[in-house]
Amino acid sequence: MTGLDDALALEAVYYSAPIPRDLATLTVLGTVFDKVYFPGVYLPKDGFDEAALDKEIARLEALRNSRDNYDHALLIGVLKLTKHARTLDGFCVFTNTRDEPFKASDDIPRKMVADISDAICGPPPPGFIPTFSTNNHKGLGENEHVTYPGPYHYFAGAILESGKRGVPLLNDYPGLPIPLVDQTTPHNQAKVLSAILAIECTKLILPPTPILHPTDIMEFRAANARLLREFRKSMLKYAADLNGQIGGLSREDFEQKTRFLSRLN
Repeated sequence: MTGLDDALALEAVYYSAPIPRDLATLTVLGTVFDKVYFPGVYLPKDGFDEAALDKEIARLEALRNSRDNYDHALLIGVLKLTKHARTLDGFCVFTNTRDEPFKASDDIPRKMVADISDAICGPPPPGFIPTFSTNNHKGLGENEHVTYPGPYHYFAGAILESGKRGVPLLNDYPGLPIPLVDQTTPHNQAKVLSAILAIECTKLILPPTPILHPTDIMEFRAANARLLREFRKSMLKYAADLNGQIGGLSREDFEQKTRFLSRLN
């Protein structure tokens, strides 16, 4: 990627879960963003027995209430996505490492995790001290594993990663708040503003798109690389024009100003 391409890149941090919640979400992310970050997550690209992995997925899916239990369903989703980690390389960025899988969560302040829990669920009752799952870790044979943070550690990591990279948080789970984040207008934040505009404009210009599998998503991105680059370039230009109009607006007024596009459809 050249310096110009890097400047025109649209990137985001996925907040809702350690992996895209479904193929429909993955398809939309693949049509809008150059890169989407999943902080604290490690999925191997090779070094595991895919037949054994399929067998383990089938075993987990056969467990009683496997689809109703969030932790079980998430593990199954992680294992299924692992089969495509190599294909999605360069688009889905899982930031954790093979050799230090627990370091990312260890670096997250405990108070931040507790504050996020309080903001989402309310403070615990007197005398009750909540415990938080730091990491989920499952071996794949002798040499590989999948690792991803517990829910509140993932939320905290996503917020920190967003601030570090200066890119927006993506939350597609209705009713899930993003605590501890300033909800003011993104004035003078080109990457954040252009990402917001890109999502809104995609609702207008993207034709009805079938749910794509990872290989199809990457083929679509490769086949339309020039058009996608021009789209991102236009979003940055539009963001620069809009930036001069949103200084001093409340978050509600800003959302109303950018939502006008949806009324044109």
